[in-house]
Amino acid sequence: MIKIWGWEKKPRTMLRFLKIGDIFCFKYDDHTYRFGRIMARVIFHIVEILDYASDQPVITEEDVLSAGRLLVTLLDTYSLFDRKSEGEWRIIGHQEDYAPENAEDVWFSWGDRSACRKSNVLDQTVFISEEEWKALPPLSPGGDYDVKREIADKLGPV
Repeated sequence: MIKIWGWEKKPRTMLRFLKIGDIFCFKYDDHTYRFGRIMARVIFHIVEILDYASDQPVITEEDVLSAGRLLVTLLDTYSLFDRKSEGEWRIIGHQEDYAPENAEDVWFSWGDRSACRKSNVLDQTVFISEEEWKALPPLSPGGDYDVKREIADKLGPV
């Protein structure tokens, strides 16, 4: 079950109250809002950005369930939701009993060259070669600018 309470209810959410399954909305540009969901917490919050955009900060349960996954990334949730130091990001809903699907192959690298590791959304961690470590995206959270750049790269030229 997904509960949506909307944009105006919670302008700020403290870090300790963020939960797996929280649905968020953020202002992408002057005319567009984009949406996502918190998938996991592996040192940082891993989120999926949904392949859904609107000219209003409004999404329905049906929209969430039918939207594809545009990208998976790490998010600096403290700066975006708690401190509100960049962009305009808000928690607007929650999906009870959410469990990430088709995410076991989404890996992020971390550690250093002497102890290369990778972790995924399911909180599995394994040691890897330095070559694989270099090829994977780092386990480092992005902010407003980083996420918008990743989305623009994924969507390509308009």
